[in-house]
Amino acid sequence: MSEREVLDGRFAVAPDPELARVAWERVRQAGVEVQSEDLIRLLGFSTVAVDFLVRHPDEATAVADPSEPDRAALDREVAADVERFGVGPGLRRFRRRAILRVGTRDLAGATVDDVVREISDIADACVQSACPSTLAVIALGKWGGRELNYSSDIDLLLVHGGEDPGATQLVRRLSEQTEDGIAFKVDAALRPGGRSAALSRSLEATLAYYERESATWERQAMIKARAAAGDFALGEAFVAGIEPFVYPDRLEPAAIDEVRRTKVRLEEYIRQRGKELTEVKRGRGGIRDVEFAVQLLQIVHGRRDPSLRSPNTIAALAALSAEGYVAASDAEALTDAYRFLRRLEHRLQMVRDLQTHDLPPGAPARTTLARSLGLADASALQREYDRTTTLVRGIHERLFYRPLLEAFAGPAQPRPGIDRAATEELLEGLGFAEPARSYDVLARVVAADTRLGKVVRNVFPVMAPALALAADPGAALVRLERVGESVGARPGPADALATDPGAARRLAHVVGASRFATELLVADPEGLRALADDAVYADDADAALVRVVARYSARELTPRATGDAITEVADRVLADAVDHAAPTVPFAVIGLGKLGARELNFASDLDVVFVYEGEGPGDLASGAAAAERVMQLVRDTGWEIDADLRPEGRNGPLARSIAGFLEYWERYAEPWESQALLRTRAVAGDPALGRRFELAAGDVAYPPDGVTVDRAVEMRRMRERIERERVRPPEAARFHFKLGHGSLADVQFATELLLLRYAGAEEELRTPRTLEAIERLAERRLVEQTVARDLGEAFVFLADVKNALEVDRRVHAEAVPAAPDEQTVLARRLGYEEYPRQAFIDDYLRITRRCRRAMERVFQEELA
Repeated sequence: MSEREVLDGRFAVAPDPELARVAWERVRQAGVEVQSEDLIRLLGFSTVAVDFLVRHPDEATAVADPSEPDRAALDREVAADVERFGVGPGLRRFRRRAILRVGTRDLAGATVDDVVREISDIADACVQSACPSTLAVIALGKWGGRELNYSSDIDLLLVHGGEDPGATQLVRRLSEQTEDGIAFKVDAALRPGGRSAALSRSLEATLAYYERESATWERQAMIKARAAAGDFALGEAFVAGIEPFVYPDRLEPAAIDEVRRTKVRLEEYIRQRGKELTEVKRGRGGIRDVEFAVQLLQIVHGRRDPSLRSPNTIAALAALSAEGYVAASDAEALTDAYRFLRRLEHRLQMVRDLQTHDLPPGAPARTTLARSLGLADASALQREYDRTTTLVRGIHERLFYRPLLEAFAGPAQPRPGIDRAATEELLEGLGFAEPARSYDVLARVVAADTRLGKVVRNVFPVMAPALALAADPGAALVRLERVGESVGARPGPADALATDPGAARRLAHVVGASRFATELLVADPEGLRALADDAVYADDADAALVRVVARYSARELTPRATGDAITEVADRVLADAVDHAAPTVPFAVIGLGKLGARELNFASDLDVVFVYEGEGPGDLASGAAAAERVMQLVRDTGWEIDADLRPEGRNGPLARSIAGFLEYWERYAEPWESQALLRTRAVAGDPALGRRFELAAGDVAYPPDGVTVDRAVEMRRMRERIERERVRPPEAARFHFKLGHGSLADVQFATELLLLRYAGAEEELRTPRTLEAIERLAERRLVEQTVARDLGEAFVFLADVKNALEVDRRVHAEAVPAAPDEQTVLARRLGYEEYPRQAFIDDYLRITRRCRRAMERVFQEELA
């Protein structure tokens, strides 16, 4: 292998191999022998590193040193440089060497936490070396949080304890330019009085300023205050003295609004310059989105909770998560995103030691940048940047604009509470009919010595909008209080809410929308765990049903998915019942109707038949006993089970052998009984027996030659008779969504007629599910597309209406309520916001009118 090939292999590790080749040649001519891969990475990325080593080839070994010096070692190093080169040149030589050493380790894989801490320690050591003993240096901003960038200014505030503070001399020592640049650019604009004021003040004068004259942005800035250099006793006295200003006993809601307005102004500034999507620091979803969200939560909640008062962003985020103010998943995602964005920002600044935050415009530069981060190319970098900033923006908006943060203002209490006036005003604005009464209930909830009360105190801003959607928000709070009392002080059930805003929101929807689901939680608070984003509760039917209620009420589930979810719970109930019944013969539960179609509503009965294998008297007795036991066990769980669709109805045996079913269907079955078999599904018990039943029922249900005209006429007459006899008075048919004009029955009869016509010959069409059947028929163009669309839309819409009416008490609903206020509640529950009642009625009439027309079209074609 030639020397050139060997070198090419070595340079390939660099983000920019060609730059590494050129840099290697330059530093070699200066007398530096580059042996380390880590140093090659640095030379192939940072031009400022190359320039430094060309000027100072004797620094190569130190720059490539992989060890991380502690603070004492840094102090010794800077002292040696100052002694050797003088104060100004020594500080600059030290800073450049030390920063490049960090950069070498950074490109080799050091964590961003270690990198920012070491850069901050370098700044501490520099400033300490240059600082007069009478001066206390208070680090602010990223320096205060020990999270400096490579090219950061150091934001500081100076407090003096003597007559000659030496502040000007300190700033000059740090800022003077030499061939190695400056030590650190000092920004003292955050001092009392700003740039026009004296560089330093006494401790008393400084604290007096913050007590009397300061603005909200200065409170936010002081979150980061840290005694960094000089007179540490004086510095610590300042940090302790400023804490009551940063975290006051009383915080006005206007202060929170001011932080938000400041953020909006920054965003507008960036947007006007066209950098919203390219600036890592202040762009959309950038570093500032994380920092502002964390700092606002610190300002609001840190007054009551000292554990939140860290100047470090990642540490503060961890504390907010640990104490339940931020969901664990959000905190983890933000932390990972923040680290990525900070690494990206570091790479931008490492190249030329410039304070830049903009992604470079060209693909070659972005590819080099991507490779420095371990990504393949510019496209991979863009994808990761877009993913990260989108994620950050979403979480930022949830945290930064929490609707009740202002209500946590007011006087701090030993036990955190909510300001009455602000909360009542908010509750009234959200639609609580009796805000004073609701406040009293809420205050009891958060003040109670219960686990749920403590959690609700932190997450109520997430819950409030969902509670406001309730038919009676005040009553929803009373139900929330009942759940809290049931939880008591036990750890566990409420913890999911503390770390998962989605779970808190779902609980609000449960207590706001459903009395029956609330009672399930009161009976067993462990069901709260089922509200978490990642909860799986297949073995606990009540908890699983609560979760379905929550997700439906929060509009997380489509009507189709809601039917699936309710049916999944019912299937588990039936399977458990069969297991407990322990039949002694092969035994299966067959679902019919909505259970068979996986289209259950909240108050649906479970239509079933029971089948067993065997022909002897003992088999009959065993099958009947198992069926009776299953019926009782299911009813004990709160579900209604109905076996009246079995052969001979209530007059027939509760369970029948499969041979008995076949005989009955062949000799006695009425057409409507065959039609009922279209929605057959084996639900529980012996799977082989269940499958045999499904196949046999399909042979009976689907006529091989299609439906006859006489059968179609009979079905049409049956549909008319049902509407005429079971919908009273006749004018009520317009809003009877189960059996009336354009109702679910219209969808069912039209779909089943089409299946009877075509599915006997085309088995691929066979499915017990209504919407799926419509889709299959439409795919094969066996039904007009407009007819399929109108039937499908009606099915989805009316199933949603039925669920919205049944979710509260789990009582059967068949028609839209006549009372306007109840119609408004229904409309809001369905997601209508603007003029909800009228918008709902308009949609209902339009959809059912089209559905009736579609049903008539299906029958007309069959009877033509």
